[in-house]
Amino acid sequence: MTNNGPSTWVDRFDTIAVFSGALVPIGIAVGNAGYEAMISMTGLCWIIRSILAKSNPIPALVKHPLLQGWLALYGCILVSLLWNGPGSKGWAHDVVLIRHLLFFAAFIDISRRRNVIRPLIIGLGAGVLWAALNALLAYSIGHDLIGKSIARYDNKLKEGERIASFAAYAGPFFLAWGLLAKDLLLKRRAVFFGIGGIACIMLVVFHIRTAQVGAIFGILMAGTLYLYRALPRKLVMVLFLLLGLFMGVGVKYTNFDNLDGIDDRINLDSMYDRVNIWKVSWVMWKDNPVFGVSVSGWKDAYKKTVASFPPYVWPDGRVIRDAEAMHCHNLFLQILSSLGIVGILCFCWFFVNIIRSTLSSGMSGWRSGLPIWPAIFLVIGLTGWNFFGSQYLPIFTYFLSLTAIPYGGKQSVV
Repeated sequence: MTNNGPSTWVDRFDTIAVFSGALVPIGIAVGNAGYEAMISMTGLCWIIRSILAKSNPIPALVKHPLLQGWLALYGCILVSLLWNGPGSKGWAHDVVLIRHLLFFAAFIDISRRRNVIRPLIIGLGAGVLWAALNALLAYSIGHDLIGKSIARYDNKLKEGERIASFAAYAGPFFLAWGLLAKDLLLKRRAVFFGIGGIACIMLVVFHIRTAQVGAIFGILMAGTLYLYRALPRKLVMVLFLLLGLFMGVGVKYTNFDNLDGIDDRINLDSMYDRVNIWKVSWVMWKDNPVFGVSVSGWKDAYKKTVASFPPYVWPDGRVIRDAEAMHCHNLFLQILSSLGIVGILCFCWFFVNIIRSTLSSGMSGWRSGLPIWPAIFLVIGLTGWNFFGSQYLPIFTYFLSLTAIPYGGKQSVV
């Protein structure tokens, strides 16, 4: 007698893949090992499940427009690697980026058999609450639940940065869902506002400007969508014209030569650094226009190129030479210099399809919060973070998975 129930190994590996994927937000709060393990386990369990089921989901999956975009971008990464050879990070750095592609493919495939949205949404909310609890403990008793000290939460490159980058997406998503969804009970709407509010509080606590700018833009976009739906379109256009006029007048009458009294976060030193890095990155692309310098070879190419540049003179007269840089501090220049014109064209096609997909199923259920995340991604990318680095690609892949799954059928949060 064949057991076709949930106890079969095929179903078990489906379950493990879904729940390991849903733990990625908590993994981001825990550390690099946490989210990398969850992403890798999701893809591995999905592959094992497919082998045990003796099924080949690839022919059906490759028809998905977002998976096509991911495949094209990953193909550009491999071609650039083959063209340039491995950088100091080694060839494996670029090749194993396939784990994100497998994570994404796994959720598209599994969503055709079972509800994956509920675990993904619960995981997203749990990630916010877990991060908030650990931050609260760190700032109150000096360490979090797993013993990490408050110094790591104050460090811009440790827990503070990871949690802030995640909260910049999760906070506006839950706020937009609570604001824009038409089919929510008051109690559930309050829960989403609460989770979104907690995420935004963490953004204030950690003082990561890039995350704050992205989140503010996302919240403003959610408010715009609400007004666009609630008010006459002509009135919304008038309000935006007045806002633009107000901002223009503010810029006109601001004395940018005397900003001493403004908060330190307005300090433009980091912007001067970025301008210099952008100039070097542009030359890197001009030297390697078709396939770029590769993802793993970017740092090596930067060091070689910047050596031929004269020191950069800041507006205040200081002379600076950025001999090393971790990344480009600009999404499009990062992709252009890493993957060349072929890579940037594939990415733009991919990104346009993402935007179309966020709007394709209307504003129902969890999809009410989806239209704002590409805007947050774009703003954050333009102001500083590396698309290929650390937690930024897992966050992108997680929200991409939410976007790829259509509303209705098996997929519900209730």
